[in-house]
Amino acid sequence: MGDFNYRFLHWPQQVNSTDITCEAREFCQCLDDNCFTQHVTEHTRNDAIIDLVIFNKPNMVHDLESHGNLPGRDHNVLSRKLDFITEQRNVR
Repeated sequence: MGDFNYRFLHWPQQVNSTDITCEAREFCQCLDDNCFTQHVTEHTRNDAIIDLVIFNKPNMVHDLESHGNLPGRDHNVLSRKLDFITEQRNVR
């Protein structure tokens, strides 16, 4: 999760899109090649999606919301819920 500074205008991004840099295109291809899912679909800074939430288990992330920006900041605050499966172990 974080500010990747790739200026995506929409998501999912088309790998052959001409509105992103070559580096951003390679980044998208890497996500796809490694079965990662990017969950942010709303603009997070002005008219672009630059803050991303990426996981390799698509059903792990839900209730992702944008809450606007904090005073004096130019990025939107994002919240999300994550589902974790834990394993209980017997410790002696």
